[in-house]
Amino acid sequence: MKRIARLVALLLISQLCVSCGESDQEKRERASQFTTPTKPAPNPQRESLQALVRTDKQVPATLNGTPRFKLYSVYEGEDMRQVTEVSGRTLLLCFTAPWCRHSNSMRKSLQQLAEMEKGGVQVVEIDADAYPTLANEYNLTKVPTTIFYTEGVKLRSIEGAYTAESLQRYLHSMLTQSDSEP
Repeated sequence: MKRIARLVALLLISQLCVSCGESDQEKRERASQFTTPTKPAPNPQRESLQALVRTDKQVPATLNGTPRFKLYSVYEGEDMRQVTEVSGRTLLLCFTAPWCRHSNSMRKSLQQLAEMEKGGVQVVEIDADAYPTLANEYNLTKVPTTIFYTEGVKLRSIEGAYTAESLQRYLHSMLTQSDSEP
């Protein structure tokens, strides 16, 4: 009897998932703004962080000088694994709030940084007020908070607003394994 009940429950759940309303094409288009057609994200338990850091100056996420993803985007409820666990690029997640003046200055700095890096960095801004459960998952205590990812692995996070130049210096020093603050 329990087997039948489980089977019925699984069938109902699978039918609900099939009829979510979003087509496969729409899902692929939404995911394409965060993904690159490169190798899958590395497994941090099996690989050291040093093996993930690129030593050459080549930007793998560009093709003929144009990036394959949006340089700056606003988070709209996508699956965070699709956003963070993509290899082939450096990602900055920035939690902001509309009422915070430091968030506004950080937003401008991140937009400038994305333009300065010419496709080597993708910035995703997340409204901490609109997505409080996501902010809790990242143990957010202050806004703005910026979290650095490379090759799908979280490196570290910083709190507060910084200029585009100081973020760029910090990013480059972090990717070369230097432990300096912006």
